[in-house]
Amino acid sequence: MLTPQQVHDTIATITAAGQAFEVESRNMAGRSLRAYRHAPATLVDVLQGARAHAQTDAEFIVYEGRRIGFAQFYSEVDALAATLQHDYGIVPGERVAIAMRNCPEWSVAFTAAALIGAIVVPINSWGKHEELVYALNDCGARCLICDEPRYRLVAGELATLGVRALLVAEVVADAVVESFDAAVARGFGRGFEVAAVQPEDECLILYTSGSTGFPKGVRQRHVAVTQSLMNMYFLGFLTAQLEGQREFRGGATRETPLLTVPLFHATGLLSGLIMPLQLGHKVVMMYKWDSLKALQLVQQEKVTGMTSVPAIIKDFLAHRDFDRYDTSSLIRVSAAGAATPAGLPELMRSKLGDPSRSTGYGMTETMAATSTMSGVIYDLAPASAGIVSPIIEIRLVADDGRVLEQGKAGEIQLRSVLCTPGYWQKPDADAKLFTNDGWMHTGDVGLIDASGFLYITGRIKEIVIRGGENIFPGEVEDAAYHHEVVQEAVVFGVDDAHMGEELAIVCYPRPGTALDASQLRRFLDERLAGYKVPKYIAIASAPLPRNASEKLHKLNVKAAFLEGHYPPG
Repeated sequence: MLTPQQVHDTIATITAAGQAFEVESRNMAGRSLRAYRHAPATLVDVLQGARAHAQTDAEFIVYEGRRIGFAQFYSEVDALAATLQHDYGIVPGERVAIAMRNCPEWSVAFTAAALIGAIVVPINSWGKHEELVYALNDCGARCLICDEPRYRLVAGELATLGVRALLVAEVVADAVVESFDAAVARGFGRGFEVAAVQPEDECLILYTSGSTGFPKGVRQRHVAVTQSLMNMYFLGFLTAQLEGQREFRGGATRETPLLTVPLFHATGLLSGLIMPLQLGHKVVMMYKWDSLKALQLVQQEKVTGMTSVPAIIKDFLAHRDFDRYDTSSLIRVSAAGAATPAGLPELMRSKLGDPSRSTGYGMTETMAATSTMSGVIYDLAPASAGIVSPIIEIRLVADDGRVLEQGKAGEIQLRSVLCTPGYWQKPDADAKLFTNDGWMHTGDVGLIDASGFLYITGRIKEIVIRGGENIFPGEVEDAAYHHEVVQEAVVFGVDDAHMGEELAIVCYPRPGTALDASQLRRFLDERLAGYKVPKYIAIASAPLPRNASEKLHKLNVKAAFLEGHYPPG
């Protein structure tokens, strides 16, 4: 039977000098940080190296009846890169934003922009007008590549922002915007200059929830992307060393992941585009999540892997028609982004014939990596977040600043090549993110047990994680305060068996006015992405409790809500 010590011994062996996953010390910004010695230097190196697959007739993307091979993919990438470079004047370091649902054009746009050295800005496609406009303005995008629903939300602002747009649509009726297809067609055969970038150059801005009412742009460097990618390969290699290589089954003949998470998230970008592109995998995309459609695709395309949040995996496994479909090809299922609900590991085992299960803990600020585990390692501590990556230094810190011993819970602080250098144009936020000696605050509380497994026990921050999506209550409160009769508002998370957490809001209207839950729901729905609109909306008949400093006492409001004193409408 496998022991935790055997896991740690194997890690030491495969990360030693001369091994494929050798870990070395690397100087960055005056600090010595751990890194995988043999990881590609830059994202451009990864994308250029993946061109070898274009010499084959292998399929790369399957989407809504479309089948795109690696050869066609790179042909379109090169054409778009030429148009962006020559006609749109994009030079290294300038920002190219992408705002659309998962689709092949998203992947083409990202790859083309990255190859010419642009800083790519994937924008949350679930955002509404204010959120999209804020991100475009904040990052200073030169160009926006978007689909029609997103274009309609921002079209009136593009001229003021100085942003040129490429529109993914069958018909482009607006004369001031160019169609994506036309831009690609104009670039065929023109050629372009691949950017000469350095590992510490920035290549991404990924927006994450923030306390200012709008998301913060997390800057990420080429080295963080390639090291995070290498970290994923490290986990796969480690697992194979401990349990052997898993054989394809159910008629599958190649790795075929089903993409169920957005490409605008770090996890989706790595597992749904960059990794399969580098390794030559076939990616099956969905127009939107639908558990029945997912079952059909798993059977039809012989899907081998699925990475998603626990709520989606549970929805997939619990579908009433699950047993009517052949899901035997699935050999890997990863539940990440939220706490794993009790019973889900056993449900995965029983429904899928003991697949390799995995989970982990990470954040946008660490390019989705911190700790992880899969296969037989997962079985050692399924309630944990796994083992900390060998290229991450971790410490647990008490409220008074003391570094705590093993087994004691404290704030998780990290130091790594994976850590963001900071937020885009947010020096005040940067000052709060890092300690004087270079450790990054996570705001999460955890402990490492005697076997070396990390457990997440709480959060210092108020972030609510609903189905894997981070929601900052302050952003929702800010939106509520824009309603003319809302005088007080408190937003918080409540436990939910399906989504992990759901959002709740308690509002007190100005005296002499009236407000009901349905009115407020409609108001918020016009201003926030759908997943940020609280499921529970309660209207208080008296002012909300405050503390000695006259600040709203959020804990007391939440406690009163849970006790039934603020019944939701």
